[in-house]
Amino acid sequence: MDSFLICISLLVLSLGTYIIWPSRFNVLQHLAVGGSFVSIFVPSVILNVQNAYPQAVVDLYIRLLVIGTFAFTIGLVIGSFSGRGIRTNFSFDIMDPEIYQKKVIILTRNLMLIGIIGLILSYLVMGFVPMFAKDPISAKLFRGEYQAPYIRVAVIYRSCFYILATIMPITCIIWYITKSNFFLFLIVAALTLMAVSLARSGAFMGVVVAFAIVMSFKSRIHFAILMTILIAVFVLSSFFYYIVGVRTYTGEKNVWEIITAGTPDITDHLDFLGYYEQRPELTYGKTIYGGLIPGHYKWNPAVYTLLMVNPGQDINDIGSGGLRLPLPFWGFVSFEWPGVIVFSFLTGFLTGLAVRMTKDMFLRHPSVLIRTVIIIGFGSIAGIIANFMGLNLYNFPPAIVSLFYLYRFKIK
Repeated sequence: MDSFLICISLLVLSLGTYIIWPSRFNVLQHLAVGGSFVSIFVPSVILNVQNAYPQAVVDLYIRLLVIGTFAFTIGLVIGSFSGRGIRTNFSFDIMDPEIYQKKVIILTRNLMLIGIIGLILSYLVMGFVPMFAKDPISAKLFRGEYQAPYIRVAVIYRSCFYILATIMPITCIIWYITKSNFFLFLIVAALTLMAVSLARSGAFMGVVVAFAIVMSFKSRIHFAILMTILIAVFVLSSFFYYIVGVRTYTGEKNVWEIITAGTPDITDHLDFLGYYEQRPELTYGKTIYGGLIPGHYKWNPAVYTLLMVNPGQDINDIGSGGLRLPLPFWGFVSFEWPGVIVFSFLTGFLTGLAVRMTKDMFLRHPSVLIRTVIIIGFGSIAGIIANFMGLNLYNFPPAIVSLFYLYRFKIK
């Protein structure tokens, strides 16, 4: 029963928009299916990782998930009904579709060039590439000896990386439509530069999104093939560090343990909860804005979670970018049980609102390129609003880039 409750609750929190939009056009939700299989189904149902923890911790974990999921689902449904009929004044709603798509192609070309050149210059100034560094994990996180060189180009590096990561799906769709060799070159160059940073999601997710869009829009058969491939891609992605030699496995680990080694979400949840129960300290919502403050601010969600499970350690010595806690946890550590209900309901409501608006936009615009802009552009901005409990400085570059696509711009 514990496995069932944990799995179902986390799946609803991850895949809940299927409740209000059970369609193959709900592309962004499809992308979470593969990740959910690796990070939720395998550890909770196949490996039963929760059995290694005290029952009291597991019971609290389940209560948090069940109550939070219930509140989230109610908010999701109400938000969906509230979003009906809302109109926008985005560029694709007020411009001629042909003219708008031509401007999108020009804008995307220019932004790709800026991003590629910026990353090349950043690697040259830093003097290292994470994949080929002596300590790849520290280099990826820019910790220790890699921090000072990174700081010199941090703004340029992060800006260019997020420009490329944000517009990669749009670039891929433009190539799919035009079959332009130049855009193919831009895609390959950008993918290479991002992949050597060891940021798996940022490097490859854009191509996965574009592929998902094309397959979802084709037919139901293509959609079924897509879902199978997505699960396979996420499973193979779990072996990424092993393949490039960054991480090795010793002992008698089976294939399922290796698959989940890169996504220890449930064990992270239980570890955090166990430590929190020993040293409870309410944040009173400080983690909502903590990620917006540069440096290792105490209430930055990543710093907060790492210090909770590594008491007394220097944050610079911890080889992790932070724990991915489920939505109800943030409400619990902020305002205990009232926070669980309020945070979960409000997130569900805002998510439902955004998904309904996206659905209505799709009905108005059949163009695959415009729909891609809707998914990426509107999704980036709506995502910040809906996921208010985990605001981060890195959420804003994609939103800023998206503004160029959502509102009228002048390019000669």
